[in-house]
Amino acid sequence: MTAERTRVTDEPRSATGREWEVFVRENADDPLKHVGSVTAGDADGAHDHASALFDWVAETIWVCPADETQRYTATGVDGGRSA
Repeated sequence: MTAERTRVTDEPRSATGREWEVFVRENADDPLKHVGSVTAGDADGAHDHASALFDWVAETIWVCPADETQRYTATGVDGGRSA
């Protein structure tokens, strides 16, 4: 059975810059894994911040603009099942 998911509408999380979602791959054969987010003015700045935080564990780092990344969930924001 496939879970019914609803789109989560996010408000901007930072008044000081653009938010970037950070994904890392620990080894070449591993899948990408979401590890958090950083705030930066551009992709290069986001990569610099992400590298400072996750370089020790990451062979590959991807940064994606949070405002262009859509999130869907089978649970509500409060942890309950969505209707």
